Amino acid sequence: MQDTFDLTTIIFLALAVFVIWRLRSVLGQKTGAERSPFKPVERGRAEPQARSEGDNVVRLPGADRAAPERAQAAPARDWRGIAEPGSAVARGLEAAVQAEPNFDPREFLEGAKSAYEAIMIAFAKGDRKTLRSLLSKEVGEAFEGAIAERER
Repeated sequence: MQDTFDLTTIIFLALAVFVIWRLRSVLGQKTGAERSPFKPVERGRAEPQARSEGDNVVRLPGADRAAPERAQAAPARDWRGIAEPGSAVARGLEAAVQAEPNFDPREFLEGAKSAYEAIMIAFAKGDRKTLRSLLSKEVGEAFEGAIAERER
């Protein structure tokens, strides 16, 4: 019997009991801040959605039906200094603002101007490293080819 319960076995047994006790005390308690489980099937049955003839859109429970109407009814913005009213550019800007409400075309144009200046200055200096960081691979290769041709 002395071979079955040596000192090492007792130490590991005590360590295992301590670890299990600590895990149970931490993981086994509710704090009261738990959310109830999400049950989409029950929620969907509580709110049946009527479908009109030819409508193939399945509305999710709790979805806001007025959102598409609000998006289409948004007033046209004033793009003076950026695009002509009713032009393709103005329609593109409207689409960009609808997709990303925080999009600011004037800020975008300032950033584009800064990037263009940096690219032109790097091209004039022959700074290939800066061009690689500012351009896509294909465009960068075209600029590098032009720089190499100019150097020859």
